Amino acid sequence: MKNKWFISGSLILLTIAVFGSTVSGQEEITLTISEMISRAINHNLSFQKAVLQLENTDLDIQGLEAENLLTQSQMLSQQKEINILQQKATFQSQKDQLIIETVDNYFRLLLAEKDIIRKEKNVELERVVLKEVEAQVAAGYSVDLDLLQQGNVYYDSLFSFEKAKLDYEQLLIEVKNKLGIDSEVKILVKPAATPQFVEIEQDVALATVRENSLNLKSKIKEIELAERKLEKAQIDGESFLNISKQENNLKIVKMEKTLLEQDLDFQTATQWQNLKQSKNNCILNEQSLEQMKENESNIKKQVQAGLRTSDELLSAALGVLDAEYRLITSVRQCYQSYLDLQKMMGMLEEGEIK
Repeated sequence: MKNKWFISGSLILLTIAVFGSTVSGQEEITLTISEMISRAINHNLSFQKAVLQLENTDLDIQGLEAENLLTQSQMLSQQKEINILQQKATFQSQKDQLIIETVDNYFRLLLAEKDIIRKEKNVELERVVLKEVEAQVAAGYSVDLDLLQQGNVYYDSLFSFEKAKLDYEQLLIEVKNKLGIDSEVKILVKPAATPQFVEIEQDVALATVRENSLNLKSKIKEIELAERKLEKAQIDGESFLNISKQENNLKIVKMEKTLLEQDLDFQTATQWQNLKQSKNNCILNEQSLEQMKENESNIKKQVQAGLRTSDELLSAALGVLDAEYRLITSVRQCYQSYLDLQKMMGMLEEGEIK
C-alpha cells in the first residue's frame, strides 16, 4: 500500500513538473480593450483593403474638384459624389463593427474566465454536500435516494465545469485568430472597471446623428440630383410624361430622406435609453456585489466562531463570484450601448476606448 501511494505521488509530482515547465516556457501577454482593438484592426485584411479603397475614393474627390464640368457632367459628378458617400458609409460601418465585435470578444473572454472560476467553486460546494449526505445515509438519517439525487447534482456541476473549460479554449482559438496571435501564446485580459462615459444629452445625440450621418448626406445629394434632372427636363422641353416622372422621382427621394430621418431619430432615442438603463444596471450590480462581499465576510467570522459551517462559507463565496459575473455582464451591456450610440453619431474612434 505504501509503495502504491509513493508511485501515485511520484506520478503526480512528475505531471506537475512537466506541466509547470511547459507553462513557464510559454509566452504570455495581457491585453487591454484598446490593445485588442489595435491588433484586430492591424490584422484584419478585409479592413486594410477597405482602407486602400477609401484612399482611392479620396483621390476621386480631389479629381472631381479639379475638373471644370458642364451641366450634363455636373449631374454625373453629383452621382459620383453620391456613390463616394455611400462607399464611405460602408467603410465606416465596417470599421465600427470591427471595433464593437472586438470589444465584445474582450468581455466574452472575461466572462468565460469568471465562469470557470465560479463553476469550479460550485463543484467544490456540491462535493462537500455530497459527503454530508453520504455521512447522513451511513448514520441512517437519510435514504439512498437522497444520495442518488445529490450525486446527480454533483456530477451535473462537474460536467458544467468541464464544459466551461472547453468552451473557453474554443473561444481562445477564435479570438487569437481574429487578433493574429499565435496559438501557442497564452493570452489574458486585463479586467475593466465600470466605465465612466461622458454624459450625452438626448437632444445633442439626435442632432449629432443627423449632422454626421453619411447616409443622410447621400440622400440630400440625391435630392439635389433629382432637382437638377427635373430642371434640365423642363429646360430641354421634354415630354409631359418624362417631366411627370422626374417630379415623382423628386418626391420619392424627399420621402426617403424623411423616412431616413425618422428612423435615425427613433434608433438614436432607443439607443440613448438603452445606455441610460445599462448604466443603472451597472450601479445596481455594483451594490449587489458589495452586499455579497459583506455577507461573505460576516459568514467567515461566524465560521471562525463555530456558528456557521464551511459549506455555508463556500455558498457565500459562490454568491460573490456570481455577483462579479453579473457585474461584468452589465458592464459589457453598457459598453455595447455606448459604442452603438457612438457609431450612430459618427464618433466611434478606437483610440478613445479604454
